[in-house]
Amino acid sequence: MFDAAPQVSERRHSAWLTRVNVMLAVMIALAVLSQFFRSSNGVIAPEMMAELNIDARSIGLSSGAFFVIFAVLQVPIGVLFDRYGARRVVSSMLGFAVVGSCLFALAQSLDLMVVSRFLIGLGFAGAMVGSLVVLSRWHNPTDFTRAMTILFAAANLGSLLATSPLAAANDWIGWRATFFVLAAVTAVMALGFFLVVRDSRPGTDDPTMRPETLGDSIRGIGEVFRVPGLLRVLPLIALGYASVITIIGLWGSPYLHEVHGLDGLDRGNMLSILAIVYVLGTLAYGPIQRRAAGFRRVVIAGSVGSGVLLLVLASVAHTSLTVTLTLLIAICLVGAYSVVLMGHGVALIPARLVGRGTTTLNGVLMGGTAILQIVSGMIIEVAHGWFGPPSSGYAAFFAVLGVATLAATVFYLRAPEPQRGDR
Repeated sequence: MFDAAPQVSERRHSAWLTRVNVMLAVMIALAVLSQFFRSSNGVIAPEMMAELNIDARSIGLSSGAFFVIFAVLQVPIGVLFDRYGARRVVSSMLGFAVVGSCLFALAQSLDLMVVSRFLIGLGFAGAMVGSLVVLSRWHNPTDFTRAMTILFAAANLGSLLATSPLAAANDWIGWRATFFVLAAVTAVMALGFFLVVRDSRPGTDDPTMRPETLGDSIRGIGEVFRVPGLLRVLPLIALGYASVITIIGLWGSPYLHEVHGLDGLDRGNMLSILAIVYVLGTLAYGPIQRRAAGFRRVVIAGSVGSGVLLLVLASVAHTSLTVTLTLLIAICLVGAYSVVLMGHGVALIPARLVGRGTTTLNGVLMGGTAILQIVSGMIIEVAHGWFGPPSSGYAAFFAVLGVATLAATVFYLRAPEPQRGDR
């Protein structure tokens, strides 16, 4: 007699796989949009500075506002996920990003620009972490790692879209109209996330039935910071990703405009090259780390290389565009070591703390980016005021960033190498 059970099982697996892939596609689109907003100030910074009559310090403050709220909200968002589920929390929070994008398009002052970036950061603060929470509940560990890698790699397309495509949109309809369009896209993504994503697989326990209090989360965060060796990793985590995203997503465009005279699409094209190189570097570091069978040597090579290249760029910031672009490409390629650094941090954390540990590391990463973007604007303005030519401000920023990276590397040298089986 014909046995229909295998066919039924195969159909169920096929339906499950389709559902997971559709959810992942929505998560990827949301991650790309989030990364786009993170990097969007860079290409249009010269136009905003001219139109609103603001300086580099102000641009740094407005851009950093996105990352400040992103970092601060990581612990509370984890509690909300446990109580209400990522599906409802993420889709609801995106409403703030819709409002923020509209306010950004209407901004006529620095105050409103900061508030609008703050709201956009608030709206997207749970998007990536929420997606990871959902994926972890739908996949076994091996499949989860694969899905996470796809999500992270695809998210970097947002940085690429914030270069030439954003420059083209700025030339075509202006940056204000562009952000009205982005508000509509964000609203569609919020609805799509709510309709498509489910917090857990059918037939499994509802994770929101065992909520964790804020006090429990804070105590757990304290445990994370007491993990042996983790504090040695945190300064570089705060600087690694921040260094590249601050160049690609914030100061690269003003630097190319003020020092090398590039406008519009030319700036966008240059930044597109840097974004593509950063994606390729991120993909390359994975095999390098596996071949090295460890984290420390790879991270040290990447961070030392980044620090030295930044110092070289600082010394020749006023020279030819060819030299500048070559050094920027090298910085973005070598600077992709931050993906291995993040893996080192997660690998040090015991399995029972990995959820809140990952959230904590993400908070440090975003907090470091916020501080760097705000402080870098101050450095550029002060150095420009002291020394005169525009190149002096950017040279000072590159120099400070290079020294800070090398100093954090010295602190990192004594970080323990995770041993297999530790977790």
